[in-house]
Amino acid sequence: MSDESIINVSSREDSNNWSPIEGTHFSNLINSLSLSDDERDNLRRETFSIMTNCVSPSGVTDRNTGLVIGYVQSGKTLSFTALSAMACDNEYQIILLLAGTTNNLLDQSYRRIIKDLDVENNRSWKVFSTDSRQYGETELRQTETELEKWQRTGSRNRARTVLIITMKQHQHLENLARLFSSLNLRNVPTLIIDDEGDQAGMNTRAQHDEESTTYARITSLREQFPHHTYLLYTATPQAPLLISRMDVLSPEFGEVLTPGNNYVGGQTFFDGNEEYIRLIPSTDVLDIEDPLDYPPESLKEALRFFYLGVAVGLHKGEYQHSNRSMMIHPAIGQNSHLVYFRWVNNLTQDWKDILDDTQRHEYLGLIEEFRNTFADLQSTYTETLNFDEILSLLYYAIAETQIQEVNTRGRQRIPNINWKNEYSWILVGGIGLDRGFTVEGLTVSYMPRNVGIGNVDTLEQRARFFGYKRSYLGLCRIFLTGPNINAFTNYVEHEETVRDSIKSHLQSGHSLTDWRRQWLLGERLNPTRNSVVMLDMYQSRTFGWQTPRRPHINNSASLDENRNIVSRIQNNFTFQEYREPGWTDIQAIPRYNNAVPIIHLFEDLSLLKSADITESTDHTATLFLLGRLLQNNPDATCRMYCFNRSNRSERQSNGEIEIFQGRNVATNYPGARNLRDDDRVTIHIHAITVTTRQNETILDVPVIAIHIPNELGSRLWVESDEDAVR
Repeated sequence: MSDESIINVSSREDSNNWSPIEGTHFSNLINSLSLSDDERDNLRRETFSIMTNCVSPSGVTDRNTGLVIGYVQSGKTLSFTALSAMACDNEYQIILLLAGTTNNLLDQSYRRIIKDLDVENNRSWKVFSTDSRQYGETELRQTETELEKWQRTGSRNRARTVLIITMKQHQHLENLARLFSSLNLRNVPTLIIDDEGDQAGMNTRAQHDEESTTYARITSLREQFPHHTYLLYTATPQAPLLISRMDVLSPEFGEVLTPGNNYVGGQTFFDGNEEYIRLIPSTDVLDIEDPLDYPPESLKEALRFFYLGVAVGLHKGEYQHSNRSMMIHPAIGQNSHLVYFRWVNNLTQDWKDILDDTQRHEYLGLIEEFRNTFADLQSTYTETLNFDEILSLLYYAIAETQIQEVNTRGRQRIPNINWKNEYSWILVGGIGLDRGFTVEGLTVSYMPRNVGIGNVDTLEQRARFFGYKRSYLGLCRIFLTGPNINAFTNYVEHEETVRDSIKSHLQSGHSLTDWRRQWLLGERLNPTRNSVVMLDMYQSRTFGWQTPRRPHINNSASLDENRNIVSRIQNNFTFQEYREPGWTDIQAIPRYNNAVPIIHLFEDLSLLKSADITESTDHTATLFLLGRLLQNNPDATCRMYCFNRSNRSERQSNGEIEIFQGRNVATNYPGARNLRDDDRVTIHIHAITVTTRQNETILDVPVIAIHIPNELGSRLWVESDEDAVR
């Protein structure tokens, strides 16, 4: 790759010295929405914050890149629609929206933004879409005409903001780059919004010093706009945060979005609350090589939950203005989609026939199954209903539900779902139901698939069951395999650590460029696809003993600094001798007998230095976990021992040293490693004399060892210290 294509150039000469206005387009938008006062305030504040970091419309050749992080199905589209309105108010001349990688996502984004911006009744916009036809010479000339109006007036007069909504597909992007290369866009403020910014556009060939096709088309397109901001919107920011900081798509600034009051996400479903989750046994997962001959019981149960929810909606009269839907999301292969599609159709027909004939011998058995499922539903759906009321509507709930495959079988395009035509839907599909696709009124999700290779961004994007569904949460059920339940549970903690860390970092006035990449993540999970990762991420085990083995390799200044830190900790506490029967005087250890608030030690612990990159990264991981522990429980405490305060113990170094002294059976001494509490953090302070292989003697080497119980620990991905300081 050329240097020009990988260096994120940003002169920043004027983009930090401007303040956006809130004009009529933004005001009209937020006033037209059914939002609470705090939701409206959050949208206004976050949009203003993002806009402030974008390039000033009065500049000429400024470029930067930002990252906006939301939850899955949480309102990212509303955020970039509001941002587009504010950009229009502030005389941005072009807004380019890269709206997903499929036609149905492009169409979904187009319809949503046209409606929310009220484009049909507002001549401040000139809108193009590449859905029905390519953006061509005719459209380019119309764009050029609008830009000429801007040049003539110097401000909005009769000039309109050009809004282009295109698929994020290399041929579409190449076409746009080629056409715009013929225009002089030097003084044209432009906003490029990359919806699902972690998908498709990342450079999957970076490790080979090459450019993948779509990435190359995006960089080429950006080169046509000398004065622009590129914004990546996503709920899964792992990939943009793990590419090289020199990459043109590496974000410099960011914003963490606040979901609305009615949003329910991972914390609702997986943070210790399993009332909405149901297990799909491994025996119910379809194996195409050894297929099941009949629909599994878990699928039948999921369908019963769904049809009962539809009947509840019919009873309440909701069918006129809302939707109920079920998502069946098996493996990617379309053959598995067809199997489930046929099972659902056959079950639906059988149940209709049985309900239509009360004399059939299967009738009472089917009614009893629905009655039992209804009792389960009542454990979360708190409105007063009785089964007989719902039973009378059950036939219609089943008969009027549309069952649709969402894939490209026999078609060139994934079908669009006309939500207005029907009240209830069952959608069966794979990638077509993944990221970006909004499933309206989704109550029941059935996902009979494995975790796969464990990329958490891919896993999270399957969570179409998150969204604005507080009003009907009691009707929701999520059917998952055991590994998927564990993976989603782990992801919730991972997601919150990322959001909290970035939000705190940004609120402190820092940029995303200098945010140290670190997050909790299970051992069998990966942040994202390996092909885009360019930072050196280290997976640290933050439970058990975290013990330096090369503390003596620090230079003298760092050793002195560490000695001062350790001395300060020692002087802040009064230690008393601790010994068990049989221990010798030497084995007796000064211990602080009271619980020590970790918060009183945290700042000093964070100042410790290590010249060893691995140990420094391990220490960073431990600090991160302690910080997380304090965030959840500010009163968390630890046990503290002070070894060798008077008598300096000696260690021989062969490059590394062993801190802990072993057990002594004769005196009943258990060994230093076993002096720890099982239910809280333990800290050992050591001071040792090290003799190196070169017979160099280093006195008073300070060492702090930290033990974290298994139930408090986790695995943490941490950017190596070497990478973080580059």
